[in-house]
Amino acid sequence: MAVLALDTSGTPRQWISHDNAISYHATGSVAWSLGEIVAKYHGGFQKNGDISYIETPSIIAIKGHGFNPHKHATVALSNRTLFGRDRNTCAYCGKHFVNFYHLSRDHIIPRSRGGVNTWMNVVTACKSCNSKKSNKTLKESKMELIYAPYIPSHHENMILQNRNILADQMDYLLTGVPKHSRILLS
Repeated sequence: MAVLALDTSGTPRQWISHDNAISYHATGSVAWSLGEIVAKYHGGFQKNGDISYIETPSIIAIKGHGFNPHKHATVALSNRTLFGRDRNTCAYCGKHFVNFYHLSRDHIIPRSRGGVNTWMNVVTACKSCNSKKSNKTLKESKMELIYAPYIPSHHENMILQNRNILADQMDYLLTGVPKHSRILLS
């Protein structure tokens, strides 16, 4: 379980450990926070006998951290993010796969035909369908896409990066997910 770190404008930037979140609190670098308390670190005893502690909620906005707004402007295309975008579902036969071993990246316009390796030209395909399509176009292979490719948003990418997202973190991230996203499908 990680803490969702935002910049002060509320843009999600990265997942951080509880230790890092506590450090930001201890140094006064947290501008604001949301969500349930996910970690509480105890310190020493105060003069009145109380035990000191620092706690962190699940979402924190870090001030003056120097986040680069262009660093996360585009979502890196990898098999993990592609399969996540497509919910591990083959774009041709519609079968859902739990194991990545059975999945592959298919170029709608094959690379051998000048197709590029971009979000709008790739879909998740089971190995069987990808082999059947080979280096043919959709028309030549007589295959059809059951869903259209799209470029995932930064908020979607943050969801795809973490498998253990808390409900309050998911609610926050979903506010930035476009309506056409497959992440919204249940």
